[in-house]
Amino acid sequence: MGLTDKSLDALRDSAVARYASRAGAWMSPRYRDLRARYYKLEKRERILLQLAAVVLGVLAGYNLIYLSIVSYQGGLEDEIAARQHDLIEVRRMASTYRQVNTELLALEKNTAPPASDFSLSSTLSTALNGVVETDKIAGINPLPSKPVSGQFTQYGSDLKLNGVSLAQVVDVLYRIKSIKEPVVVSNLSIRRRAQDPHSYDVDMTCSVLGKNA
Repeated sequence: MGLTDKSLDALRDSAVARYASRAGAWMSPRYRDLRARYYKLEKRERILLQLAAVVLGVLAGYNLIYLSIVSYQGGLEDEIAARQHDLIEVRRMASTYRQVNTELLALEKNTAPPASDFSLSSTLSTALNGVVETDKIAGINPLPSKPVSGQFTQYGSDLKLNGVSLAQVVDVLYRIKSIKEPVVVSNLSIRRRAQDPHSYDVDMTCSVLGKNA
């Protein structure tokens, strides 16, 4: 009890207690004056005053409580919508990553062996052996290697054939397609010879993608 009494005495002596006491002393006569005036009003006037107080209370509650709740709910819904949008975007990026990763794995399987002495020109020459006469192969000229990325390099060669038949052109393309490495044929040009309508000159660019060692 002694400790409680000391605490109460300290609270009464504090600055807050002194201000509260002054405010009470200032409000007390004014409250009594307002109360006296209220009871001097007619019954109808007191009812109107009560209604006005209720309306003011409702307005205050609407602005301070209801609008605050509505604002909070609106902000919460916007936050949920933003998180849902982020989730959809993450799922889309994950799907894109899986697709790209699958394509990369397939690409790695279909590349030339990572040998430093790999030569597409030699590979083409071996593939065409027995398909086209040697004198009809005007040239198999290697092209400069082109780094595609840090992991892959493109090897290329220009193949020129003179005086070959359409059947030989088909056989050449089939033999190139049958090469173990996935050789791509581009810039294919087939021109009929004026002196022999059944013979053709063929120019093509062959390329293959190689994985760096």
